[in-house]
Amino acid sequence: MGDIPVPSTCKGCERDIALSEEQITRILNNMRPKMECVNDEVYEARLLACAQCDELMSGHTCGISGSIVRIRALAATQNCPSYHGSRWQGSA
Repeated sequence: MGDIPVPSTCKGCERDIALSEEQITRILNNMRPKMECVNDEVYEARLLACAQCDELMSGHTCGISGSIVRIRALAATQNCPSYHGSRWQGSA
């Protein structure tokens, strides 16, 4: 069997998954005041878990949920969507 090709679009919205650091920062800045956020220590731990996940696409998109991991990891109400249970320690 050959390698499975990595899609270049989000499975949910079929838009190009390539985002710049500036675009992600702008999204975070717009959303931060509107959502309950985890503290910096939890946020960094979540990002580290995502960085080590095989489902991370293009360095910023979760291949399972299609979400931008820096946004999902910041939101207190979100959890890691891993098929094998959350990769985020202390998450439900």
